[in-house]
Amino acid sequence: MSRFRYVKHGVKRKHGIVEGVLPLLEQISAIEGVEKVIPASIFHSSVRRINQPELRLQRDTHSGFKLLAHSKRSIQEIFVVVEKSKKEEVKHKLKQFIATPLHSSTNF
Repeated sequence: MSRFRYVKHGVKRKHGIVEGVLPLLEQISAIEGVEKVIPASIFHSSVRRINQPELRLQRDTHSGFKLLAHSKRSIQEIFVVVEKSKKEEVKHKLKQFIATPLHSSTNF
């Protein structure tokens, strides 16, 4: 069994991904220094209602970063695994990407 069996375009797809977030995750996986993007737990919220999916950088982890993806009534944890030597560079690019309206820029 291959280690990358469920990985396509740098994004693990074994489990569900909240609506509208997959294209954003593929753009993040294209950032130099990002090894893979792993969608994790999905939580449902009746409080927030947004039209466009949005990402938030929550915290650093040992292997990279934890993001939260907000989409309609769902929130999903996203883990971004990065090369240790490029962690600060990737963090800077992630912050730029998240701050970009509609996350349309892929020039990272």
